[in-house]
Amino acid sequence: MIRGLAKLAFRNTVRRGRKSWITVIGVFIGIAAVVSLVSLGQGLEASVQNEFEELGSNQVLVSGEITDSDISVVESARGVDEAVRIFQRTDAVTFRGETKQLTVVGADLSNFETAFNGLPLRLEEGRKLRGVDRTSAMIGLQTQSFYEERPEIRSQLKLGDRSFRVQGVYSSGSPQFQNSMIISLQQAREVWELEDELTQIVAVVDEGFSQEEVADNIEETMRRDRGLKEGDENFSATTPQDILEALTGILGVVQGVVVGLASIALLVGGIGIMNTMYMSINERTQEIGVLKAIGASRRQIRMLFLMESGLIGLIGGVIGVIIGLAITELASIIVAQSQTPVGLATNYSPTLIVSALLFSTVLGLVSGYLPSRSASNLEPAEALRYE
Repeated sequence: MIRGLAKLAFRNTVRRGRKSWITVIGVFIGIAAVVSLVSLGQGLEASVQNEFEELGSNQVLVSGEITDSDISVVESARGVDEAVRIFQRTDAVTFRGETKQLTVVGADLSNFETAFNGLPLRLEEGRKLRGVDRTSAMIGLQTQSFYEERPEIRSQLKLGDRSFRVQGVYSSGSPQFQNSMIISLQQAREVWELEDELTQIVAVVDEGFSQEEVADNIEETMRRDRGLKEGDENFSATTPQDILEALTGILGVVQGVVVGLASIALLVGGIGIMNTMYMSINERTQEIGVLKAIGASRRQIRMLFLMESGLIGLIGGVIGVIIGLAITELASIIVAQSQTPVGLATNYSPTLIVSALLFSTVLGLVSGYLPSRSASNLEPAEALRYE
């Protein structure tokens, strides 16, 4: 019986032709939107996680109201091997008459390797800065494309009244270093007329200690040095994992809102299925009467129309999944060609695909329930007389 009803449902759906496809459009638009947005969100989250994993497991970042005097305090904390000073701000940098706002990072070049790994950065071209470099700089990979004429190795960039020769190009997964330049901390302070203030201290975790443990030790040591109570800190010690969790939380909220908006299209699709099924009942009233006259029960009539509505939902789901995955693939290709520091990993979750197909099918069944019930309640005699 089930097989016979399924064949009849499929034949009726195909027979309606254009009407069925118009109904399917409303479903697959919503499914395509949800699948593509969720896939893109998961891919972005995976890319961010990969970037933060490259930070390593031995860095703690101290920020807030900090100065040079805090270096010795941080280094005295239990579990800290060494610490590096950093000051950064956004400033105008000129290359061949074109001025752009860049994140300029002044780093302690006496231990630049630690700062370089802690930011985190990857050398793409040239060399890293050395302790003897005074008028040298490194620039981000995105910084090159930021200018119309791409600055290359040995190009001269002007910050304030000083010029810096590019010695290396780096890439980074951190958004703040997409358009950035690194110079020595001493030169940065001279350009900006600073004294001993810092924006960040990169602390290296000693072997045998976890990042979280060392972060707690740093905060406790700095509170004791400043005579502060817990909760009154004007500084913070964070790990890459803390930053990752915060970013993941933000991505989750944004993704939830966007998917919620896209789900409105699914609601419209469900209403479209219901409307189509009611129209189908009106057009096939006599057919329903014939089926009842030859012995079809109310349950069989109801199941027939439920199968038709569920089939419409399933077809819309299949098309929507295919289009959604195609949009995701296209977006990943565009992002890869744009050479952004954070890529977009393609994440085709089987769970997402199966869930989308199940949801679209259930949407069709739910939307077709009332029409199928209405069809099953028709009286044979009245249905046969219907014109």
